[in-house]
Amino acid sequence: MDRLQLFQTFIASIDKGSLSGAAKVLNISQPAVSQQITLLESILQKELLFRTSRGVKPTEAGLVVYNNAQNILEQVTKLHEELKNLDESLTGPLRITAPLAIGQSLVAPIVFELQSQYPELDISLKLSDQLADLVKDGIDLAVRVGSLGKSDAMARKIGDLELMLAATPDFLNRYGRPKQPEDLVKIPMIQYRDEKKVGKQIVQKDGREYQADIQSNYTFDNPDVIINALKRGIGYTKLPYLLIKDQLNDGTLEKVLPDYTVPPKPIYLLYPSRQSLTRRAEVFIDRILSTIINLDGITPARGGKWRIDADQPSEKLLNIM
Repeated sequence: MDRLQLFQTFIASIDKGSLSGAAKVLNISQPAVSQQITLLESILQKELLFRTSRGVKPTEAGLVVYNNAQNILEQVTKLHEELKNLDESLTGPLRITAPLAIGQSLVAPIVFELQSQYPELDISLKLSDQLADLVKDGIDLAVRVGSLGKSDAMARKIGDLELMLAATPDFLNRYGRPKQPEDLVKIPMIQYRDEKKVGKQIVQKDGREYQADIQSNYTFDNPDVIINALKRGIGYTKLPYLLIKDQLNDGTLEKVLPDYTVPPKPIYLLYPSRQSLTRRAEVFIDRILSTIINLDGITPARGGKWRIDADQPSEKLLNIM
């Protein structure tokens, strides 16, 4: 029997002056009240009540227990209130991590908005392509693209990131514009370090998938460096449309193999556990979900089961969403 419950029953008996009165307010039977009082007396090894035909009165030991039990229950109530306020508060720390590319273009602007709207939030944003351990590193939320990595965290798929092959018009004028997937091997490709270097590029058209050989001469680990390399005309690359849509629109960059598409990458939100989600984390989740609904370059996830264990194989994760 929970000792807090025993204290509550004992206090009710004193306040109501009878076991029957305590039973009524606690919505239990009078014998149950009597049994709980007897159990508390047995635990404390003290007689706590004088029982008479007209009700009950506390013994000297009973008065000591009554006063201390009230303080204990008040402290427990205060503890629950403080924990609830912690969960619902929009003050305090919020630690987020995201990969470089999508972190700069999607996550950072949301962080700036939240910081402006809730100045008492202490937001820490770490942009890195290294997969952090959420529990070990004390991270509240992680945004990941493609790979979930090995983790005991929970994951929610929030969308698919549109990818595109692109180069400068000058580069394509010099090397020629590929017409078919097999033409890609004739021109140098700038690869992102996050990509597996397998010498193949998958493209799609009319529901068919093609694996094209590539000539990978350069590998960089920073999206800004890759974009600068593109502008210098040293190769073509694959990047999120979100990052290069302005350059595509103004003609600075040009789509490579415009009749083909590149398979998108899934975007996930990870968090240590459902119980770990504070109000601060939920506000960020709501904001990123509402942002991608109308964001050109990301297709929002729709329906399906989304709360899953992140240490399952990626194929299994994708099949249930």
